[in-house]
Amino acid sequence: MKRINQLPNHICSVIALLLLTVLYSSCATIISGTSAKIQIDGAVDEHVNIVTSKNVYRDISLPTTVEVKRRSLDGQHIQISSENYAFSDIVLRKSNNPWSILSALYGVPLLVDLMTNAASEPAQDHFFITPDAPRSQADSLYRADSLRWAEAERESLRPIQARQLPQRYKRHEIRGSVGFGECQASHDKDKMISTYKDYFDVTNAFECGDIFGDAFAQAGIEYHYRLNRKWEIGMLVNWGVSNDNYDTSNDFDYYYSSYGYPHLYGYANEHCNFFVFAPSVRYTWYETPGIRSYSRIALGTMRHHLKFDYANYYWSAYDPLPDISTQKPEQTGGVEMIKWRMAYQLTAIGASIGGNSFNFFGELGYGSLGIIRLGVGFVF
Repeated sequence: MKRINQLPNHICSVIALLLLTVLYSSCATIISGTSAKIQIDGAVDEHVNIVTSKNVYRDISLPTTVEVKRRSLDGQHIQISSENYAFSDIVLRKSNNPWSILSALYGVPLLVDLMTNAASEPAQDHFFITPDAPRSQADSLYRADSLRWAEAERESLRPIQARQLPQRYKRHEIRGSVGFGECQASHDKDKMISTYKDYFDVTNAFECGDIFGDAFAQAGIEYHYRLNRKWEIGMLVNWGVSNDNYDTSNDFDYYYSSYGYPHLYGYANEHCNFFVFAPSVRYTWYETPGIRSYSRIALGTMRHHLKFDYANYYWSAYDPLPDISTQKPEQTGGVEMIKWRMAYQLTAIGASIGGNSFNFFGELGYGSLGIIRLGVGFVF
């Protein structure tokens, strides 16, 4: 057996990480946010009350800036009233956010922008208002507008209160999860298998129940601490194992085997495993009681153990396959390597659904955790 210890070239890994970070950057969401700002000015000599889809503003002097939700932006009303004047509603119109065009070039970031509604922006974000009439000249208008404003305030407050998060919240979370699909360790493993399958002239051995083939089966745990509603820091550990068999049973010389001459039967086994430890940072894009969407970046280290064993045995075509558990091999070979890598994980979008203590989550990304990640979390 050969044992080779190799240290990685971190420069290439850092460059690749930066490129992937750009690839998964959701430009419109990062730059514009999930709400839009509207500036209101006007010829009004007293404080006004303003109701938007995002909030209720009381006793505000003009000019002022208010926030509206980007969701269903087209046709949204901003309602204004004051003690002595009546006003018409401001009606918003929607336009496309130019930053979402850059996200659309990469595909996945655009999905994030659509989920956060950052792909849209107001067609006009500055308004100058004037009173429609003094309330002293239209008592009926005043009463009707007061009732309308009060009802609008109640309607606006209902969804705000429904999605309002408590001031105090649990800050610790422990998760267990499993990963599926390609991962960071797959490249070295696939390269080794391709090389030594050709070198030893073996092919995949058919095995009943061999569902995953030489793919990695992964499992991991992680811990995160919430600094605030948006940012979390923590760490993760992840294990992965791959095991598959190869042989030459379908590739021997039929001329010699037809006469019963002994033939060398080759058998190989690939066994790879990796361990990852990485600090992790998560950013929450959107959160309501029970639902949260987020992204994650993690950087750490990976220990990758790769092993490919080979042995051949005498086999006559008139006999069953040799019993490799008892028969002594005629020849052995193979390779064993340990590689250290800079581990990374870029989670483009993740979502969790659950109650105050437990949640189920799914993630889509690439790195040391695989492409798809599913698991359960405990919050305390």
